[in-house]
Amino acid sequence: MSASPSILILGAAGYIGGTVLTELLKTQSPTSITALVRTPAQASLLSPLGINTSIGTLEDLDLLKSLVTASDVVMNFAVPFGGGDASIQALVDGLEERAEKGGDLKPVLIQTSGSGTVLYGAGGIAGDDVWTDEDYERWNALPNEAYFHTGNKIVAAAALRGKISAYILMSPTVYGKGTGPGTLPAYVRYAKRTGGAAYIGEGNNIWGNVHVQDLASLYTLVMNHALANPSSTKASDASKGWENLIYAGLAQHTWGPAIKTLGDLMYARGEVKTPSAVSIPDSEGDMFMFGGNS
Repeated sequence: MSASPSILILGAAGYIGGTVLTELLKTQSPTSITALVRTPAQASLLSPLGINTSIGTLEDLDLLKSLVTASDVVMNFAVPFGGGDASIQALVDGLEERAEKGGDLKPVLIQTSGSGTVLYGAGGIAGDDVWTDEDYERWNALPNEAYFHTGNKIVAAAALRGKISAYILMSPTVYGKGTGPGTLPAYVRYAKRTGGAAYIGEGNNIWGNVHVQDLASLYTLVMNHALANPSSTKASDASKGWENLIYAGLAQHTWGPAIKTLGDLMYARGEVKTPSAVSIPDSEGDMFMFGGNS
């Protein structure tokens, strides 16, 4: 590819999206990248990087369509735990419309998801169920109530049609220092807000994990693969589209010991008032999903 593809990023001001943006800028022209942001303040954080910005929300479907139909690649990091399906469908529709008009590049959609889709258990109790990204029938059979699942189904259906290169990147716990302007992970925000780190219940529950820099590299690898191999990106019929779901975890951890270590590190840096960590109930604020296994 001699020229940079036109890239639209939703959620570029966030923790993961901002880190992926800085990774992209190592190889892509800033003028080829557009970020949809919610506020002028977010735009002011990104504009010094030389990229284009557009202010709006995921509910502005007309704006989304105009941005998407002008893009070769769309990366969506602005994914709520529930809802958002209309915006995801708009991304698919816009890219498939672009594909039907022809062009040098087969459009690419990379949709962010989370392993909370298969969250089970509660109270910090350890579980032993194991999923892989090749469990096509299990993915297909998930209830619509599962986090992110209805949006994932929209992208899987697009992958099955094959008009565009559609992928779902499913992340477990993401850790590490991001390189964008975005926010910190929820469990770090909780510790800063309350003055101490916390885990749910027994703290024996198990999650996968991936460093944010490794995750950013995966996004660029998937994009480059899709652009270079357009004829091989259609998901197989047997997979019902789920072949294009990629699980991004590289390791796993037990929450209690991990958060106790986090608390000690933050205490040593003067970021919290107490070392180690305490147990809290399942229902406490933005920590609600960290009591299960994923």
